[in-house]
Amino acid sequence: MAAKHDHALAGGPEESPAPAPAGNPVADSRELELKLDLSAAALKAVGERLAGQENASRRRAVSLVSGYFDTEQQDLHKAGVTLRIRRQGRKRTQTLKHGEGGFGLFDRLEIERRATGDAPTFTDEESEALGRLINAPPSADQLAAVFATTVKRTVFDIAHGESTIEIALDTASIEAGEHRVEFCELELELRAGAAAELFGVARELLDVAPLRVSVQAKSSRGYALLENGEPRAFKAQGSPIRRGMTVEQAFLAVAADCVTQFRRNEDLLLTQPTRSAIHQARVALRRLRSGFAIFRPAIADYRAPVLVSELKWLAGALGAARDLDVLIEKQATVAETSDEAASALPERLLASRAKAYGDALDALQSRRALDLMLDLTEWAAVGRWRADPQTAAARETKIERFAVEVLDRRLRRLLKRSRGLVKLAPEKRHEARLEAKKLRYAGEFFGALYDGGRSGKRYERFMKRLVGLQDQLGELNDIATAQTLTYGIAQDAGAARDGPSAFAAGMLAGRAESRTAEVVEKARIRRAKLNKAKPFWT
Repeated sequence: MAAKHDHALAGGPEESPAPAPAGNPVADSRELELKLDLSAAALKAVGERLAGQENASRRRAVSLVSGYFDTEQQDLHKAGVTLRIRRQGRKRTQTLKHGEGGFGLFDRLEIERRATGDAPTFTDEESEALGRLINAPPSADQLAAVFATTVKRTVFDIAHGESTIEIALDTASIEAGEHRVEFCELELELRAGAAAELFGVARELLDVAPLRVSVQAKSSRGYALLENGEPRAFKAQGSPIRRGMTVEQAFLAVAADCVTQFRRNEDLLLTQPTRSAIHQARVALRRLRSGFAIFRPAIADYRAPVLVSELKWLAGALGAARDLDVLIEKQATVAETSDEAASALPERLLASRAKAYGDALDALQSRRALDLMLDLTEWAAVGRWRADPQTAAARETKIERFAVEVLDRRLRRLLKRSRGLVKLAPEKRHEARLEAKKLRYAGEFFGALYDGGRSGKRYERFMKRLVGLQDQLGELNDIATAQTLTYGIAQDAGAARDGPSAFAAGMLAGRAESRTAEVVEKARIRRAKLNKAKPFWT
């Protein structure tokens, strides 16, 4: 089965794998897995394909029931640690895991041993590992079951090139309190050989059925279910960068954070399309593109620009739906024109939005989008940039020094582009808005480097002023977008002899235009305040 690549990222796996991500505080015994989400129908199709392959040997299906344990305050979860006891028949296994999963890759500590009962206990090795991860690690008697998973698993062993890969097909359910969720997963675990082979197998299976890079371990799904019950739009969770990281580690943390935000909202869009989910999905893609720009000196290779181009395409595919969501929200003021116009225009807007959402979902379900996330995952894990000697010094630079250089440069560019804001042409104001957004994303990425004490207070003051300026520049962009959309609707309505809708659309465009001067003045004031603010990184 040859992988099909008919878009810009054609070319298959990386030829020269780089080392796997480093930086976890514990590295005693590790596993490397690539997790993919899929539907029940896709799981069935993949299973049938594997069963017919000569290089695949099937083991018997098993049933796994696992209980996950934590303190009442979820101290393990907050430290990125999971503790479970899994039951398979009469056999019980206790597993302690630590490690960040990003891009569907889970590279982590795993301490596994036989358990004698359904309650956890700690060996000296486990206690020592917890002590390195948690300041005041809990004792076993402070833990209680927080949720449970049930998995029906079928396992295949695959010989692929010089590597051996285990493929697990899981039909799973999680119960947390009164909540329950069912899902399917495909796990590829490297047993021997090169990590790049995981992606070769994944591409072959992607020819069989739609597969999406997973960003949640079963434990993460359990905690999310415990906290929220129902899925909802997923926002960025704060700065993913930590003090002492190298630039390479920081970029990987940022990229994984952005991909997680995108995939969580993509899953919601595919099942329950909402304006919040499409907004947050676009934010995630913009953040990721900004991350590529910020870290360009350390990650430059021939594939990076192509990935950025594909991310721009995907964000653009979601753009019309988001723009119409904003316009519909603002359209409420048109109700003051006439009852007939107020009822006619929403019908046209809602029809346009329905089409835009359909186009967005088509893009998300396309092979191009599926390939993009897998290509991005492979590039981050084993791309040539990870071992390029020309960028080695930049990759190994400590993030604290790098952050200062980036923030200085971003602030200078924003102040330059926004100078004389009142007299700037709309397209120049748009450029200033983009610079404000880039500085904000950089500030948010590096925020954890400046938390606490005087630095933290200066950070909050500066970011508040920056966000104030960005909000006003964003409002100007919304006005320009509203004018473009409403003029188009007015023309369509006029051609259809729909006088009330044409009148209402024209009224909405006019009201948007009338607000421009007021918003520009607010932006000018906020720009002046930002110019007086002391940068938090100096």
